[in-house]
Amino acid sequence: MKKGATIALIVLIAASCGFYGFKRYKQASEQALADQRLAADKAEQTRLQAEAVKRAEAEAEAHRLAALKAQKEAEQTALELQKLRADQAATEAARLAAEKEVAAAEAERARLAKEKEALEGEARRLAEQREKEAAIADAARRDALLKLAEVEQQKRELADREASRLASLKTQQAMEEQTVKRILLNKSILPPDYKRRDHYYMKIDLMNAAPLPAPATPAK
Repeated sequence: MKKGATIALIVLIAASCGFYGFKRYKQASEQALADQRLAADKAEQTRLQAEAVKRAEAEAEAHRLAALKAQKEAEQTALELQKLRADQAATEAARLAAEKEVAAAEAERARLAKEKEALEGEARRLAEQREKEAAIADAARRDALLKLAEVEQQKRELADREASRLASLKTQQAMEEQTVKRILLNKSILPPDYKRRDHYYMKIDLMNAAPLPAPATPAK
């Protein structure tokens, strides 16, 4: 009886040891599995954290690059805008300068046209004045020629009258000489100054009988 109890006790102790050993093994296995899971979870978390860090770094780099690109684009846009404004200012200045040049050219053209018109008017006035002066000079020349012809005519008439007077005087003198000769032949006694007084009275009569010269034609 004691032997059976001992065996039963040994079996019970063995069973207890096996139960507790199995329990410990199971616990150890579960703990090991839990540790593995925990390690896997930590590794996964680490990997995820690393990936998150990489993604964050990549996003930050992308943001930095985008910001740098945006800054460069903004600077390029600012330069282009500044260049565009400078070009616009230069274009506006060129336009204003061209307008001033056009206005100055138009004013100069108007001045030259006015000066040309004035010169042409002055030339016409001088031409008309020269024509008038030429007409006046021609008229004066004709009047002078006419007066000269009249004077020459008067001179010729006067010379003809003088020649006629001298011819008459010579004829008269010849007649007087004939008369004197006849008187002398008749031996008539005459006063000493008879011939001189007779010539004087004859000259006065001839001068009174001579026609007056024609009056000069007044200048036109």
